[in-house]
Amino acid sequence: MKRKSTDISSYFKKKITAGGEKEVTGEQHRLSEDKEEDGGEEQTEQDDKDTQPVLVKHSEEEHQTAADQGQSAPLVTEARQNSAKAGVRPVPGPTDISQSRAEQPKQPHLKVFPHTYPGDRRRCFSKDWYNTHKWLEYSQSKDSAYCYACRHFSLPSSGGSVFTSEEGFNHWKKATFKDGGLLGHAKSEAHSNAMLAWAEHEKSTSTTSSLSASLDTEYNKLVKENREYIKVVGETLLLTAMQNIAQRAHKESEGENKGHFLAIMELLAKHNPTVKRKMTSQRNATYLGHDTQNEIIDCLAEMVCTSITSEVTQSEAFSILVDESKDLSKKGQMSFVIRYYYKGSVCESFLAFKAAQRLDAASLSQKIIQMLQKHGLDYKNHLVGQAYDGASVMSGKNTGVQARMKSEALLAFYVHCNAHCLNLVLVDSVKCIPEANCFLSLLQKLYVFVSGSYVHQRWLEVQREIFQGAPRELQTDRYTVAM
Repeated sequence: MKRKSTDISSYFKKKITAGGEKEVTGEQHRLSEDKEEDGGEEQTEQDDKDTQPVLVKHSEEEHQTAADQGQSAPLVTEARQNSAKAGVRPVPGPTDISQSRAEQPKQPHLKVFPHTYPGDRRRCFSKDWYNTHKWLEYSQSKDSAYCYACRHFSLPSSGGSVFTSEEGFNHWKKATFKDGGLLGHAKSEAHSNAMLAWAEHEKSTSTTSSLSASLDTEYNKLVKENREYIKVVGETLLLTAMQNIAQRAHKESEGENKGHFLAIMELLAKHNPTVKRKMTSQRNATYLGHDTQNEIIDCLAEMVCTSITSEVTQSEAFSILVDESKDLSKKGQMSFVIRYYYKGSVCESFLAFKAAQRLDAASLSQKIIQMLQKHGLDYKNHLVGQAYDGASVMSGKNTGVQARMKSEALLAFYVHCNAHCLNLVLVDSVKCIPEANCFLSLLQKLYVFVSGSYVHQRWLEVQREIFQGAPRELQTDRYTVAM
C-alpha cells in the first residue's frame, strides 16, 4: 500500500530529527520515486510551504566554498554601500556574475551542478535553460539564477524580483512551471521593459562600433595616400639636389617655365592619380611651396650628415678643413669639411655652413667646437689634423685658431692648406711679371668696387641698430676725387 506524500515528508523529518544530518539512503530514494509516480508535480503551493527542505550532507570542498563566500560577503556589502554613497546605482547579486553592462551574461557550463532538495526530490540547475533564456545567469557561489537584463537595464521604479535579489532564484522545482519560475519572470512587464532596453543598448553599441571601424578605415586610407604623396615630393627634391639643378624659377605663378621641381611634379601627376588629386585639391595642402621645399631639403641634409658622421665614427681618426667665405648678401660664413679614411680610401665630405658673426680667433674656435659637438664627434681623442689658410687669425702659434684647437685636442696638428699654398705661389710668381701684376690688380679693385667691403656693411648695420637716422661715414676728399 502506497503512502501519501505528506506522510513521506513527515517520515523524512522524523529521520533527520532523530539522527541529525544524514545521507539519504536507497530506501528514501525509492520512496521519493514512488511519490513522483503518484503525481507529485501537482502539489499545491500550500503543500510546498508546509514541506521543509531536507538537508544534504555536503563534501568538504562545498563547505570550504561556503566559508569563503561567508568571508567575502561583508566586503561586497561595504563596496556596494560606498557606491551608493557616491551616487552610483549598485548592481544587485553576487560578484561572480556580470557587474556592468559591458560584460555579457555569465553562463558557466559545468559538468555537474550542485543538487539540493527543494521539495521532495533531488534537483539542480540545468545548462539547457541557457538556450531558451539568454538573459539567464548562474552564480556558482550562491547556486542561484539571476536575470541579466533586470539587473542592468531595469528602471528604479520597477520594483524588486527574486532574480535581482542578493540570494537569487534557486527553487529548481518551480523553474519550469508555466506560470512561475523562469517563464513567469519572462512574462512580467518589468522584465519585458528591461529586455527592450538591453536590445536598444546592443543596437547602439554595434552601430557605434561599426561607425568607428568605418572612420578608422577611411583615416588609414587617407594616411596612406598622404605618405605616398609626400614620398613623391621628397624624391623629386632629392633628384634635383643630386643633379645639382635649381628647384624654382623666378616667377612660378606666371609663364610656362615654373621651375624644374613643379615641372617634374606635373609630369608625375599625369601618370599617378593620387599625386594629381593631391595637387589639384582645394581642401588639402599641396606641399609644393617654398617653405615646404626648404624643410624637406633640410631633412635630406640631416640624413646626409648622419650618414657622414656614421662613417667618421667607424673610421675613428679624422681631420677638419675650415675656411671663411662670403655669400651674395656679404655675410661671412664658415665652410666645414671633414677628411677621414673609410673602406680603403680617403674621403673628404662637406658637412655644413656656419654663420660667422665675429671673425676673431676665439669666436671661430668656439664655432668649430660647437659643430663637432653637434654631430657627436669625439674631437678630443680622434681629431688628428686641422688645415686652414695662412691668415694670422687661423695660423697664429699663440692665440690663433689652430693653437686654441690644439689645447682642446692634443693630437690635432696644424697643416697649412695646400690649396692656399698654391695660391700664394701663383701670387708671388705673377708679381715678377709687371703686365700680369697690373691686370690682376685691376681685377681685384673692380671686385672690391662692385662687391663692397663686408666690414663696411657690418659697420652700417651696427649704426642702424644703435642710432636712428642715416649712418655716419667719412666723407671723400673732393680734391682726391677730382685728381
